[in-house]
This record gives sequence, structure tokens and C-alpha cells, in this order.
Amino acid sequence: FDYIIKSKPKFGDAGEARRRAMLVQKLTRSQRAEFADLFKIIDLTGDGLISLLELRRAMESIGEARSDEELREMINNSNPDVDGNEEINFSEFMGVMAEAEFYYLFLDIFEKLDVQKTGYVSAESLDRVLCGVRDLISDDRMSIIDTEDMDMQVEYESFANMLLGKPLY
Repeated sequence: FDYIIKSKPKFGDAGEARRRAMLVQKLTRSQRAEFADLFKIIDLTGDGLISLLELRRAMESIGEARSDEELREMINNSNPDVDGNEEINFSEFMGVMAEAEFYYLFLDIFEKLDVQKTGYVSAESLDRVLCGVRDLISDDRMSIIDTEDMDMQVEYESFANMLLGKPLY
């Protein structure tokens, strides 16, 4: 849920919802089933929507007490189509869960490459890791890792966001 607050979607941008839907499709069957089960657990009323109260109860049950303002921000950020949401539907929930799953996967990989814990990874390290997925990487992303300067340092949180297809601000 920390990722949802941090995500800062560009409201009204149809690309945000498409990007999240694409990430949901990249989840494994077991990940999708796990997230669907989690949604059912949080949706206490069974109406297909997670309300502020349901989200608060879920967060408290895992020892993560949050203010109503933080919970409203989580709910609002879950739907990039509309600013001012008051509930999370299943599709929105799956989108943010998929985005968070891949974001943290990328960060974990980069943190393991960053043995000195600087927050940066060398272009050479990224090149070694990404060599097997070059066909999946767009031209913009390819240009960052295709460099003569293999010692160039790449800030890995920004790079993880870029791999998710998020715009860099």
C-alpha cells in the first residue's frame, strides 16, 4: 500500500490504466489468484468495492494504522482515470497490485546489483541483467543501457519506474 501512495498517477491519462492492465496480464496465474483472494478478504461487504472503512480495517489487521487522509490517497491513486475516487474496484486493485509487484521486483534486482548500496547501478550491470529481455525493451529504454560508458551510473528507482512504463518527471 505504500507504493500506491507513492505512485502519483497522472489523472485522466488513459495510458495509465492501459499500462496497469498490461502489467496485470504479465502476472502469473498464481499471483492473480493471490491478489483476487486478497481483494475478497478486504471487501468485507462482498459488493466488489473496497471502501475507506474496509481498507482501514485491512490495514489495522496487519498492524499498519493509517490516517483517513492516507487511506483516501491510496484509494484515489488506485484509479488514474478519475481524481477523487472513494472506492477501489477489482480491476483497479489488480492494476495497483501488479504495478507494485513489478516495481518491487525491479527494485529488489537492482538492490542486489548495488553491492555498495549507493542507489545506483552501473550500465554494465544493467546490460548483463537485461541482455535476455532486449526485445521487450522500448527504444527509449534501450538507449539508456546501450552506452559506450559501461561505468555510467543509473539511479535504479527511476529505472524501475521506466521499466514499468511510467513517465519520468
